[in-house]
Amino acid sequence: MAHEHIVGAVERSIEKLCKEFRARPTLFYTEDDIASFFYNLLQHHLSMAKAHDRDGSEHLLVHREYPAPFRYDLSKGQFAIKEDDERTADGHPYPRGLYAVVVLNPDFIAQYSYELITAQDYGLFKKLVLPHLDKAQPAILYGVAFMLRRDPFPLLQEDKGREVIDGFIAEVNKKVDHLTAGQAVAGFMDNVKMLTFLKGGADQVRTFLLKKLTERSEVLVCFSY
Repeated sequence: MAHEHIVGAVERSIEKLCKEFRARPTLFYTEDDIASFFYNLLQHHLSMAKAHDRDGSEHLLVHREYPAPFRYDLSKGQFAIKEDDERTADGHPYPRGLYAVVVLNPDFIAQYSYELITAQDYGLFKKLVLPHLDKAQPAILYGVAFMLRRDPFPLLQEDKGREVIDGFIAEVNKKVDHLTAGQAVAGFMDNVKMLTFLKGGADQVRTFLLKKLTERSEVLVCFSY
């Protein structure tokens, strides 16, 4: 399947998801609801596309909760990549993190075994996959993250209103940083999109949020009333 067809299917699915949210926001209670709905849309648009690995086994292209190729920390309110030998305050390795929805490159799948494609074994993935990735043939053609705010934001001038709004923007930016860090690993991830869903709110707040969030080109904001 051509990469352009796969990317087009992702973008059509994003458009359809935003239309559904604008029309019927009460369908979605959580970010997992939205991600699951998107997963189903994308599988439909790709006709459950599959590829064979080097051993001849079938794989779907679309997957949820795919592991990142690095460890990271959010403890100081910002996204920071950590080395494998660094430890948290309680002595544990930092987590790898997960991408909510990814679309794997069928050409990547064809080169590796199931164990390596799943990326669950970090040591094996780092040793046998990461050094051999090709920027011209990325492992992931598209990575997507999601944020949902079910309740309207307070007004900017209300007590703690700006604090709440700025806190949400910071959370979105941390997820964008996680996506773009995946892009920065040569040959790992190509296209990314941060889908942000907001319900209700005053025009003043919506205008402010739209301006601030879309300062980053990776962010798409979907409003509903």
